[in-house]
Amino acid sequence: MSKDLAGAMADFLRLLAEEVERNRSLAKRLAVPFEEFLAEVKEKGVKSRKKAKAEVPEGFDPFKVYYDKGSVGLYEALASFDAATLKAILTSFALDPSRSYTRLRKPEKLRDLIVEKVKAMGERGEAFRDL
Repeated sequence: MSKDLAGAMADFLRLLAEEVERNRSLAKRLAVPFEEFLAEVKEKGVKSRKKAKAEVPEGFDPFKVYYDKGSVGLYEALASFDAATLKAILTSFALDPSRSYTRLRKPEKLRDLIVEKVKAMGERGEAFRDL
């Protein structure tokens, strides 16, 4: 595009903008396509590029499962969850405050970590029970 053509287009757009500011009826007529576009966007909804956050399954409590079925039962209960759900469990129940699990990708390692942390929390204070 030549400089003359680019300059002419810029001048035209400036004049159009000034006229739209002065003339309300022209502004309303020119706004119709934009309003239709915005209405379509609202109807469809803006799709986010972010993945939906995984949530802890309704009613799942790793501590209850551990106390009822032990560590093997907890590991089996966790077997049906994907890595994102396992990370949500770790976050929701504050099993690893250091958030070292964020670098883990394999569900097996996340399951092992959950079982280890739940077991450690469940056995806290055991040394004082026999006194």
